[in-house]
Amino acid sequence: MQETYNKQTDKTGEMIFEIELKGNIETVWNLIATTKGFEQWFPEISIGEPGVNGLILFDFGDGQYEESTITAYEPPTLLQYDWDKNTVRFELTDQGDMTALLFTESIVNLTTHTPRDIAGWHMCLQRIKGILESRDVSFTEDEFLALFDKYQALLFEK
Repeated sequence: MQETYNKQTDKTGEMIFEIELKGNIETVWNLIATTKGFEQWFPEISIGEPGVNGLILFDFGDGQYEESTITAYEPPTLLQYDWDKNTVRFELTDQGDMTALLFTESIVNLTTHTPRDIAGWHMCLQRIKGILESRDVSFTEDEFLALFDKYQALLFEK
């Protein structure tokens, strides 16, 4: 998986991950853009309503939900939605029995929580890859903290 951080200002930028996935574009789309797919790699998320201006729901597990608005929806190639004040974007490119996934988090307000989100997305993308390769991918707390430290250094470097 390739990753790039394009810093724009001290508080804004784009974190980009590029990953090649085993599976055709429809299979990958169903994994990243349906509640059944989310259940496999990010079970706290579900689709409230698909389509532009539809909703992604984040379940905090305590009866509270956060709603994110879907801002771009073009099956089976593009899903984009609000993620707190930022935006996450999944772009798929058909490569036959493989699919290229370009993931971008557009950061409009870098906070101390942002590296945690980026570390989480890193792990989610690895889980997606593992699902498509029929292998289990899990992370320990220490591995998460190492990713958090890595992205904290990257996002806040001068």
